Amino acid sequence: MNSRVALATIASLSLTIFFSSCSSGAAQKSSPAANPTMPSVSITESTSAGDTGFSDREVGPIGLNVIWSYHHPNKIQQAFEANGNLYLVSSGKNHDHVLLKVDGESGLVQWTYPLQVPVQFAPTVFVYPEEIRDSNPDELFLAERGVVYCIDDLYGARNYKIPCNFPISTSITPGLENLVVGGYDMRIYGLSKKNRFVSWTYLTDGGISASPLNSGSRSFVGSENGSVYALMQGTGFVRGACWSYKTMGSIESTPTMAGGRIYIASRDTKIHCISDVGDEPYLNWQSPLGLPVLGSPVVSGNALYALLRDDRYSDSPVQEIACLDITDGRERWRKEGISGVVAVSKDEVWATDVEGDLHCLAAADGASRWSLDVSDSLEVFGISGDGSLLIVSQNGLIQRIDKRR
Repeated sequence: MNSRVALATIASLSLTIFFSSCSSGAAQKSSPAANPTMPSVSITESTSAGDTGFSDREVGPIGLNVIWSYHHPNKIQQAFEANGNLYLVSSGKNHDHVLLKVDGESGLVQWTYPLQVPVQFAPTVFVYPEEIRDSNPDELFLAERGVVYCIDDLYGARNYKIPCNFPISTSITPGLENLVVGGYDMRIYGLSKKNRFVSWTYLTDGGISASPLNSGSRSFVGSENGSVYALMQGTGFVRGACWSYKTMGSIESTPTMAGGRIYIASRDTKIHCISDVGDEPYLNWQSPLGLPVLGSPVVSGNALYALLRDDRYSDSPVQEIACLDITDGRERWRKEGISGVVAVSKDEVWATDVEGDLHCLAAADGASRWSLDVSDSLEVFGISGDGSLLIVSQNGLIQRIDKRR
C-alpha cells in the first residue's frame, strides 16, 4: 500500500464520528502512540508501506492510532460494513466464495459462511430492540440466486430462507416482522419473517435500484421514475395511509431520515426535505444544487452533506460535496473533487476524493485539515460516532485506525 500523509493546518481535532478459513492470523493490537510534536511543514514525502499497511509513525502526526491489523491469508474479493463490523468475501479451502464476519472492535474473525456466488447486494444486519434482544439475536440478511437468507449474526448459522419468484434488485431492508426489497420488475416486495413468503407487492412505473428505508411501521422506497413511495411494511399500499412524493429526476439512493424528516437525493439537482404526516407528504424545503444529487444524504447535527455528480457530458465527471443547513436547505459550503463521505461528526467530515485520498474536512467551512493516501485500498469505511476507520486491502490486510483520544 502506498501511503501519503499530507498535513494541512492541524488544529486540535475533536471528532465524534463510520474471508477463506478463519484459522490463521490473529489480529495484532497496536498501542497508542505518544503525542507527537506537530510539524510546521505542510506535506511529507510519500512512503511505501508494502503489505504492512499504515503504521503509528505515519498516522500519529495527524492524531490517529493503528488499533489493530489482521492479515487474511487469501485475497479479499468484496468488503461491506454493517453495525460496526466487517463482512468480507474471500475464498476457502473447499469454496470459491465464503463470507467472513470480522469483529470491528477486536479484528478477530467470528465465523465463515459458504456462498454460491459473490455477493450481489450489500448484506444488512437487523438489531432487535433492547427489551427483546436477549431472545432475538442480531440477524444478517443476504440474497443469493433469487433466495433471501437469514443468518444468525452471532454464530454464522443459517436461520431460514425465503424463495422469491421475482428478480431482486436491492439489498434486503429488515424490520421487526417484515423485510422490504426492490425488484427488477419495477415492483416493491414485502416478505413476512414469520411465514417466510412474499406477503405483498406494489407496482411502480420505474426501476428500483436503491434499498428501501424502514422506519417504525413504514417503508420509504425511491424509484427511478422520480417518486418516493411511503408504504406499510406489513401490508404494502393502504388507501388513506400511504402516499407518493414526486421529484423531477431519477432517485438512485436510499432516502435518509433524521429528526422526523426525510431527505431525498434526486437527479433533478435538488435535495428534497419532506415530512410524513400520515396520508400525505409535507414539503419543508427544496435546495437546488445545480448538479445531479447521488448517494444518500448524510446528516450530522444541523448539517446535511450531499454528493453531487454530473457525468452527462464528459468521461471525467464533475464530483462535489455540498454542505446544507437542515433548517432551510441553505448551502453553507461546497468542495470539488469529493467522491464519497466516509464518516461525519459535529466538527469534521471524513471524505474520499477522486484521486483516492481520504480527507478530514472542517465541518464549518470544508477546509482540509489533513489527507491520507488510501488509493491502494479495496474499501475504506468509517464507524460514525466512534472516530474509527476500517481499511480493507485486496491482499488480505485489514486495519482499524482510530482518532487518538
